[in-house]
Amino acid sequence: MLKKILFVTSFPPFPMDRSGGGIRSRLLLDALAECGQVSIFYLNYRGADHDLQKIPGSPFGNGTLLLSESVLIPGHGSGKVRAYAAKAFDFVAGRGMAAAGLRVSKEARRLMGEMIDRGDVDLVVGRLSRPTAVAGLLEERRVPLIVDADDWEPSRTIAQIRATPAHNVPLRIFLRRYLQGSQALGDRLLERADHVWLASEADTSMLARPNVTTLPNLPLAKAGESIAPLDRSARDSKTLFAVGQWSRSQNSDGMKWFLRNVWPLLVERMPEVELRISGDTPEALAREWRALPNVRPLGFVDDLRAEYDKAALVAAPITWGGGTKIKVLEALAYGRVPVGPDHAFDGLADVSSIQAIAAVENDPARTAETIASLLDDPQARHAREVAAVEYYRENYSVAAFNRHVRNTVEQVIGLE
Repeated sequence: MLKKILFVTSFPPFPMDRSGGGIRSRLLLDALAECGQVSIFYLNYRGADHDLQKIPGSPFGNGTLLLSESVLIPGHGSGKVRAYAAKAFDFVAGRGMAAAGLRVSKEARRLMGEMIDRGDVDLVVGRLSRPTAVAGLLEERRVPLIVDADDWEPSRTIAQIRATPAHNVPLRIFLRRYLQGSQALGDRLLERADHVWLASEADTSMLARPNVTTLPNLPLAKAGESIAPLDRSARDSKTLFAVGQWSRSQNSDGMKWFLRNVWPLLVERMPEVELRISGDTPEALAREWRALPNVRPLGFVDDLRAEYDKAALVAAPITWGGGTKIKVLEALAYGRVPVGPDHAFDGLADVSSIQAIAAVENDPARTAETIASLLDDPQARHAREVAAVEYYRENYSVAAFNRHVRNTVEQVIGLE
């Protein structure tokens, strides 16, 4: 009999969101569809205007995907002030998971219970640990549970604390309190879930549990297909390329560090160098970056392949954040050498190989000098580009991702 799999998410990629989170949701849905009949339980944090069945072109409206339930989470609709006040109280006085601002949705728990009572669910797969907790699944023991917890790793918050200036006392206090809540969530998650996926080899190794495995982030091309590598970069290219959603602080913080500390040194060393920055950018940031020498904020770019083709190197100045970094993997998949601090490469497989491919530098002066050296030496750069494609194919493929998902489902509930 076909297994009935319920995918619980607050992050639906419809149409496919080109962020790492949106791509990961798409990959998971495709992989789970090979294991059974998948339906979706949607926790809507965005308000009534994000009703999935009413969005033009929605795959739910035309029956391509099955939407089992949709629950509006208070805080983004009516009762917004009350919900935020409750969160603030939890943050100050709450214990356990409440310290991370997590409260179970009574409506979601009720609907979930009714579905289980009717026998509509053989397996629940929670996309992200926090929505899984909000849906009441860490308190529900009647069905097997797999959690894709790439939002949970405490190392993400620890890295953010380290990257926060000492003088920013309020933010550091908030992050330490949030870390306490995250650790409580992790304890509960590991106690309840039959299996947990993380996105970082480093975090998986740190936990060292048989039911915790690494399911890495993977990049996809524009239409949702696997990325085909490019030819070697142009020998005379002096272009760096960066892509990201720059309204998110884990992206913009790193780029600000790079432009403030590395870029002036690089321009002085190599005046013809150019940095092209793709992705939705707040106007204030775009204006600030545009004023810098040879920096070109492009806004949203529909065809990333063309930009990667122009680039000699890919700037990935990621100073905090969790999981495998989609920007780094995307660069490797296209056959381009990523440049960034060691945190950008934290959690990747086969660390010794990636250190021989990427330009991993924390010191601004050394970063600028390494970039200039690779721009000046196309032969050395091209050798790294060949190695980048080989590394990506060996360690990060859609086929391996799907196989890992199927093996996990098989271990938890069995497949015919």
